[in-house]
Amino acid sequence: MRPEVEQLLQQWNSVLSLLDEQVERMRTEAFAVSDQTGTVEITVNGQLRLVDLRIDPGILGLGAQEVSERINEALSEAMVFANENVDAEVSELESRVVEALAKLRDSPPAQ
Repeated sequence: MRPEVEQLLQQWNSVLSLLDEQVERMRTEAFAVSDQTGTVEITVNGQLRLVDLRIDPGILGLGAQEVSERINEALSEAMVFANENVDAEVSELESRVVEALAKLRDSPPAQ
């Protein structure tokens, strides 16, 4: 294989690797947030999927309405927190991909 083509493939693979890393991080990263009282804890991953829900058994006597309000509060906070973190990671990823693509673009032309 010609050196220029090999270099081009290596740089392209580095871009793909960056994207794969981000997908894996979003799948495995977890964000845990509690309601204001600390009686409900929600954990979501970077794909905004619910991965855990913990409810303090002491609040079950408060009734379904109160418990569901606390769950919804914690879920809302978890989604906001996860979105902020994912947005920051995606911005960083964009910068890294742009940098890698610039290297690809600036590669010397094939002879």
